[in-house]
Amino acid sequence: MHPQFIIGGTGFPLVDRDISIGGITVNLAMVPYSPAELDRIVGLVGLRERAWPYWLEDWPATYALAEMLNEEADGKMNGKGADAWPGPILDLGCGAGILAAYLKQRFGREPFSCDFNSDACRLAAINAARNGARTGRSKVFCADFRHFPARAVFGLVLGGEMLYTRENQAPILAFLKTRLAPGGMALFADPGRSAAEGFTEAALAAGFKVETRMVRMPERNRNIRVYRLTPGA
Repeated sequence: MHPQFIIGGTGFPLVDRDISIGGITVNLAMVPYSPAELDRIVGLVGLRERAWPYWLEDWPATYALAEMLNEEADGKMNGKGADAWPGPILDLGCGAGILAAYLKQRFGREPFSCDFNSDACRLAAINAARNGARTGRSKVFCADFRHFPARAVFGLVLGGEMLYTRENQAPILAFLKTRLAPGGMALFADPGRSAAEGFTEAALAAGFKVETRMVRMPERNRNIRVYRLTPGA
Protein backbone atom coordinates (compact mmCIF):
# COMPACT_ATOMS: atom_id res chain seq x y z
CA MET A 1 0.00 0.00 0.00
CA HIS A 2 1.40 3.37 -1.06
CA PRO A 3 1.25 6.37 1.24
CA GLN A 4 -1.10 9.10 0.10
CA PHE A 5 0.27 11.58 -2.44
CA ILE A 6 -0.31 15.03 -0.99
CA ILE A 7 -1.42 17.79 -3.36
CA GLY A 8 -2.45 21.15 -1.98
CA GLY A 9 -2.76 19.66 1.49
CA THR A 10 -5.11 16.88 0.32
CA GLY A 11 -4.21 13.21 0.07
CA PHE A 12 -4.70 11.29 -3.19
CA PRO A 13 -4.29 7.53 -3.60
CA LEU A 14 -1.35 6.13 -5.53
CA VAL A 15 -1.91 2.89 -7.43
CA ASP A 16 0.50 0.54 -9.19
CA ARG A 17 0.13 0.71 -12.93
CA ASP A 18 1.78 -1.39 -15.62
CA ILE A 19 2.53 0.74 -18.68
CA SER A 20 3.52 -0.69 -22.05
CA ILE A 21 5.99 1.62 -23.77
CA GLY A 22 8.52 0.98 -26.52
CA GLY A 23 7.90 -2.76 -26.45
CA ILE A 24 8.52 -3.22 -22.73
CA THR A 25 6.42 -2.88 -19.60
CA VAL A 26 7.29 -0.57 -16.75
CA ASN A 27 5.53 -0.30 -13.41
CA LEU A 28 4.83 3.10 -11.93
CA ALA A 29 2.96 4.62 -9.03
CA MET A 30 0.27 6.90 -10.42
CA VAL A 31 -2.65 8.97 -9.24
CA PRO A 32 -5.65 7.47 -11.10
CA TYR A 33 -6.84 9.83 -13.83
CA SER A 34 -10.39 10.94 -14.46
CA PRO A 35 -11.81 14.30 -15.59
CA ALA A 36 -13.35 14.71 -12.15
CA GLU A 37 -10.01 14.05 -10.44
CA LEU A 38 -8.34 16.55 -12.75
CA ASP A 39 -10.92 19.17 -11.81
CA ARG A 40 -10.44 18.37 -8.12
CA ILE A 41 -6.68 18.84 -8.30
CA VAL A 42 -6.97 22.04 -10.34
CA GLY A 43 -9.33 23.34 -7.68
CA LEU A 44 -6.56 22.81 -5.12
CA VAL A 45 -3.54 24.10 -7.04
CA GLY A 46 -5.08 26.78 -9.24
CA LEU A 47 -4.84 27.61 -12.93
CA ARG A 48 -1.21 28.77 -13.14
CA GLU A 49 0.77 26.93 -15.84
CA ARG A 50 3.43 25.78 -13.39
CA ALA A 51 0.79 24.26 -11.10
CA TRP A 52 -1.42 22.65 -13.74
CA PRO A 53 -1.30 18.81 -13.33
CA TYR A 54 -0.03 17.87 -16.79
CA TRP A 55 1.64 14.90 -15.08
CA LEU A 56 -1.75 13.32 -14.34
CA GLU A 57 -2.46 12.40 -17.96
CA ASP A 58 -0.92 10.04 -20.51
CA TRP A 59 0.55 11.99 -23.42
CA PRO A 60 0.95 10.19 -26.77
CA ALA A 61 4.23 11.98 -27.52
CA THR A 62 5.90 10.10 -24.65
CA TYR A 63 5.27 6.80 -26.38
CA ALA A 64 6.36 8.13 -29.76
CA LEU A 65 9.69 9.18 -28.24
CA ALA A 66 10.23 5.63 -26.98
CA GLU A 67 9.59 4.27 -30.48
CA MET A 68 12.14 6.70 -31.93
CA LEU A 69 14.70 5.72 -29.30
CA ASN A 70 14.18 2.07 -30.20
CA GLU A 71 14.99 2.93 -33.80
CA GLU A 72 18.08 4.83 -32.76
CA ALA A 73 19.26 1.92 -30.63
CA ASP A 74 18.67 -0.52 -33.48
CA GLY A 75 20.89 1.65 -35.66
CA LYS A 76 18.21 2.21 -38.26
CA MET A 77 18.71 5.97 -38.35
CA ASN A 78 22.31 6.72 -37.46
CA GLY A 79 24.11 3.38 -37.62
CA LYS A 80 25.57 3.79 -34.13
CA GLY A 81 22.84 2.57 -31.80
CA ALA A 82 22.38 3.65 -28.19
CA ASP A 83 26.12 4.26 -27.70
CA ALA A 84 25.82 7.28 -29.99
CA TRP A 85 24.39 9.35 -27.12
CA PRO A 86 27.54 11.11 -25.88
CA GLY A 87 26.89 12.03 -22.30
CA PRO A 88 23.97 12.20 -19.89
CA ILE A 89 20.32 12.14 -20.93
CA LEU A 90 17.82 14.87 -20.05
CA ASP A 91 14.06 14.33 -20.02
CA LEU A 92 12.51 17.80 -20.14
CA GLY A 93 8.95 18.04 -18.86
CA CYS A 94 9.31 14.60 -17.30
CA GLY A 95 5.86 14.42 -15.72
CA ALA A 96 5.41 11.25 -13.69
CA GLY A 97 8.68 9.77 -14.98
CA ILE A 98 7.45 7.30 -17.60
CA LEU A 99 10.38 7.91 -19.97
CA ALA A 100 12.90 7.58 -17.15
CA ALA A 101 11.49 4.16 -16.25
CA TYR A 102 11.61 3.11 -19.92
CA LEU A 103 15.21 4.29 -20.36
CA LYS A 104 16.32 2.48 -17.21
CA GLN A 105 14.65 -0.79 -18.15
CA ARG A 106 15.41 -0.69 -21.88
CA PHE A 107 18.95 0.70 -21.93
CA GLY A 108 20.17 0.72 -18.33
CA ARG A 109 20.45 4.52 -18.61
CA GLU A 110 19.23 6.74 -15.78
CA PRO A 111 18.35 10.17 -17.16
CA PHE A 112 18.14 13.50 -15.46
CA SER A 113 14.43 14.24 -15.18
CA CYS A 114 13.27 17.84 -15.07
CA ASP A 115 9.87 19.48 -14.73
CA PHE A 116 8.71 22.89 -13.58
CA ASN A 117 5.80 21.37 -11.64
CA SER A 118 6.77 20.38 -8.10
CA ASP A 119 4.11 17.65 -7.86
CA ALA A 120 5.45 16.09 -11.05
CA CYS A 121 8.97 16.13 -9.63
CA ARG A 122 7.87 14.43 -6.41
CA LEU A 123 6.05 11.69 -8.30
CA ALA A 124 8.92 11.25 -10.80
CA ALA A 125 11.32 10.80 -7.88
CA ILE A 126 9.08 8.09 -6.39
CA ASN A 127 9.01 6.29 -9.72
CA ALA A 128 12.74 6.66 -10.30
CA ALA A 129 13.39 4.93 -6.97
CA ARG A 130 11.03 2.06 -7.70
CA ASN A 131 12.61 1.51 -11.12
CA GLY A 132 16.14 1.03 -9.85
CA ALA A 133 17.56 4.53 -9.61
CA ARG A 134 20.89 4.62 -7.82
CA THR A 135 20.92 5.70 -4.24
CA GLY A 136 22.43 9.06 -3.46
CA ARG A 137 21.77 12.37 -5.14
CA SER A 138 18.48 12.38 -7.01
CA LYS A 139 18.49 12.92 -10.77
CA VAL A 140 15.01 14.43 -10.58
CA PHE A 141 14.86 18.18 -10.13
CA CYS A 142 12.46 21.08 -10.58
CA ALA A 143 13.50 23.79 -13.00
CA ASP A 144 12.34 25.84 -15.96
CA PHE A 145 14.50 25.23 -19.02
CA ARG A 146 14.43 28.98 -19.64
CA HIS A 147 16.41 29.46 -16.42
CA PHE A 148 18.25 26.17 -16.22
CA PRO A 149 20.27 25.82 -13.00
CA ALA A 150 22.95 23.38 -14.19
CA ARG A 151 25.91 23.89 -16.50
CA ALA A 152 25.89 20.32 -17.78
CA VAL A 153 25.62 19.46 -21.45
CA PHE A 154 23.63 16.45 -22.59
CA GLY A 155 24.10 13.81 -25.25
CA LEU A 156 20.36 13.25 -25.55
CA VAL A 157 17.57 15.73 -24.79
CA LEU A 158 13.96 14.53 -24.87
CA GLY A 159 10.85 16.67 -24.90
CA GLY A 160 7.30 15.41 -25.31
CA GLU A 161 4.39 17.83 -25.85
CA MET A 162 6.58 20.89 -25.18
CA LEU A 163 5.59 22.67 -28.39
CA TYR A 164 2.07 23.35 -27.13
CA THR A 165 2.70 27.08 -27.39
CA ARG A 166 4.62 28.89 -30.11
CA GLU A 167 6.36 30.96 -27.45
CA ASN A 168 8.32 27.85 -26.40
CA GLN A 169 10.09 27.45 -29.74
CA ALA A 170 12.79 30.12 -29.37
CA PRO A 171 13.62 29.28 -25.70
CA ILE A 172 13.89 25.57 -26.54
CA LEU A 173 16.32 26.27 -29.36
CA ALA A 174 18.32 28.67 -27.20
CA PHE A 175 18.52 25.98 -24.51
CA LEU A 176 19.77 23.40 -27.00
CA LYS A 177 22.43 25.76 -28.37
CA THR A 178 24.21 25.69 -25.01
CA ARG A 179 23.08 22.35 -23.50
CA LEU A 180 23.27 19.86 -26.38
CA ALA A 181 26.69 18.23 -26.60
CA PRO A 182 28.64 18.04 -29.88
CA GLY A 183 27.50 14.83 -31.52
CA GLY A 184 24.36 14.81 -29.39
CA MET A 185 20.73 14.61 -30.38
CA ALA A 186 17.43 16.14 -29.29
CA LEU A 187 14.03 14.59 -29.92
CA PHE A 188 10.88 16.68 -29.55
CA ALA A 189 7.50 15.08 -30.18
CA ASP A 190 4.19 16.80 -30.88
CA PRO A 191 0.77 15.48 -31.91
CA GLY A 192 0.29 18.10 -34.61
CA ARG A 193 -0.62 21.30 -32.79
CA SER A 194 -0.68 24.47 -34.84
CA ALA A 195 1.70 25.98 -32.26
CA ALA A 196 4.44 23.61 -33.49
CA GLU A 197 4.26 24.95 -37.03
CA GLY A 198 7.49 26.59 -38.10
CA PHE A 199 9.65 24.69 -35.60
CA THR A 200 11.65 22.98 -38.35
CA GLU A 201 12.40 26.30 -40.06
CA ALA A 202 13.28 27.96 -36.76
CA ALA A 203 15.64 25.11 -35.85
CA LEU A 204 17.34 25.25 -39.25
CA ALA A 205 17.75 29.01 -38.90
CA ALA A 206 19.32 28.45 -35.47
CA GLY A 207 21.96 26.21 -37.04
CA PHE A 208 20.60 22.74 -36.29
CA LYS A 209 20.23 19.83 -38.66
CA VAL A 210 16.62 18.68 -38.56
CA GLU A 211 14.87 15.47 -39.53
CA THR A 212 11.21 14.79 -38.95
CA ARG A 213 9.28 11.56 -38.80
CA MET A 214 5.64 10.69 -38.31
CA VAL A 215 5.30 7.90 -35.75
CA ARG A 216 2.05 5.97 -36.01
CA MET A 217 0.41 5.17 -32.69
CA PRO A 218 -2.26 2.64 -33.74
CA GLU A 219 -3.59 2.06 -30.23
CA ARG A 220 -4.32 5.79 -30.02
CA ASN A 221 -5.40 6.11 -33.66
CA ARG A 222 -3.13 9.04 -34.37
CA ASN A 223 0.25 10.09 -35.72
CA ILE A 224 2.89 11.94 -33.73
CA ARG A 225 5.51 14.11 -35.39
CA VAL A 226 9.00 13.75 -33.93
CA TYR A 227 11.65 16.38 -34.63
CA ARG A 228 15.22 15.08 -34.51
CA LEU A 229 17.72 17.88 -33.99
CA THR A 230 21.50 17.58 -34.11
CA PRO A 231 24.14 20.32 -33.95
CA GLY A 232 25.04 21.79 -37.32
CA ALA A 233 28.51 21.75 -38.81
